[in-house]
Amino acid sequence: MSLVQGVLLLFLSGALTKALGLFYRVPLSYLLGAEGIGLYQMAYPVFAVAAVLATGGVPTAVAKVMAEHLALGREGDAWFAFRIGRQVLMLQGLLLAVLLFLAAPTLAAQILGDPRARLPLQALAPAVFLLALEGSLKSYFQGRQMLGVLAGAQALEQFFRVLTMLVLSFLLLPRGLEYAAAGATAGAAGGAACSVLYLEWRRRRLPELKGGGRGTSWYALLRRLEHAALPVMLGSFIMPVMQMVDAAIVPVRLQVGGIPMRTATALFGQHAGMALSLVGIPTVATTALATALVPSLAAAAAQGDRPGLVRRTRQGIALTLSVAVPATLGLYVLPVEICTVLFNTPEAAIPLRYLAFGTIGLCLMETTGAVLHGLGFGHMAAFAVFCGGALNAFLDYHLTSLPALNIKGAALGTALGFTFAAIIALAGLNRRIPGCWSFHLLITPLLAAVPMAAFVRWVLGYALDCGFPLAAATLGAVGAGAVFYGVLALVTGIVPPGLLLKPPHKPTW
Repeated sequence: MSLVQGVLLLFLSGALTKALGLFYRVPLSYLLGAEGIGLYQMAYPVFAVAAVLATGGVPTAVAKVMAEHLALGREGDAWFAFRIGRQVLMLQGLLLAVLLFLAAPTLAAQILGDPRARLPLQALAPAVFLLALEGSLKSYFQGRQMLGVLAGAQALEQFFRVLTMLVLSFLLLPRGLEYAAAGATAGAAGGAACSVLYLEWRRRRLPELKGGGRGTSWYALLRRLEHAALPVMLGSFIMPVMQMVDAAIVPVRLQVGGIPMRTATALFGQHAGMALSLVGIPTVATTALATALVPSLAAAAAQGDRPGLVRRTRQGIALTLSVAVPATLGLYVLPVEICTVLFNTPEAAIPLRYLAFGTIGLCLMETTGAVLHGLGFGHMAAFAVFCGGALNAFLDYHLTSLPALNIKGAALGTALGFTFAAIIALAGLNRRIPGCWSFHLLITPLLAAVPMAAFVRWVLGYALDCGFPLAAATLGAVGAGAVFYGVLALVTGIVPPGLLLKPPHKPTW
């Protein structure tokens, strides 16, 4: 299976996941309103931090170590790495789940500034353990480059997550908004549980990897996993911290600027729960690419394939920008229409217009981080994300309280934080792998995306003039823009024809 074929499987699964994500956002927004979405969104950054601490970067480290061993034919050491990693993850997940449940009242009242967030936080606690267990199983298939299994687990998890959250939110809404928000957050546990059952079933159907890893002691393996996992954990930890900083700073600073608490919570819901979720849509492609790149680059490095490293890194960046650039302009030219159709909240277009320009930085952060982690330079990715998070927090604090900006200041801070982090990571990557970056990679999709944006606005106006409803006109404009950009991409060669490459070693199916 080539790199693009693996990415395509994960992309299709991710696209389905995002479609379900947008689907649940619509009825959930109608059920909970902006205020309920704000409570839901306040709890999630804390949960994300707990989940990162529970996994600690171990799944990525295990996948990397497994891919290196399999590339050299050492199946026993690969199995040993998985077994030790699974035990570590189960212990970490259990501890963090208990801590989150017990600390929820204090976190809600003292950190998030809204005691009603206690129930949503406690409903997320079981998901922390389940995600740690799920991470151990995903590392097994990622290390063996069985990306189709990961794609199936991803789709299954999202389906049951959405089903659980909508059913529980609806049933608990009569008891109060905080109960309904807790029902929504409980969906994370439902989805993770289904994914764990599916992955374990698939693992048991495979032939066991041979041997017991006698060439490596458990202590030496733990040290190696720690060395590989720590930068991943730091990089993964900083992003949820950025979101938690948003949750802690933005509503409070909005109130400092003269906005009442409930209105501030609603504005935060528009920013973090609606606009930011749209900016994350293009990461469907970059997440799939990152999942495929880590074991692929680790195997290439183990075999000493330096030209292959440069080629695949450059191709990964090119593919990332070919998706991120048109998505950025699309969100910028249709913010009101998209937020009205999806959330029935046109006010969310205000932060979305500012957040849109952070899309490129967000996507590049994910791809460059995956490359750096795959090559053993994870500390550089963690440093880049830390710098972006620090800038985001600084701007959030100072801009959000200004009456002339309020929630626009938070959106601007987030977008600039993403961009700053991407620039630092890309500069470090280009130093380590000379030739992986050139401005041509950015300019080419930009030349195709600018006329696409103008074409999208024209199609929207024409459809509305013809009497089509807003939802149909918006969907038609987005679809026409995608086709227009796709044709230009084929004509101009935005996606390099050399992407269909064989992996550095044959995956173990």
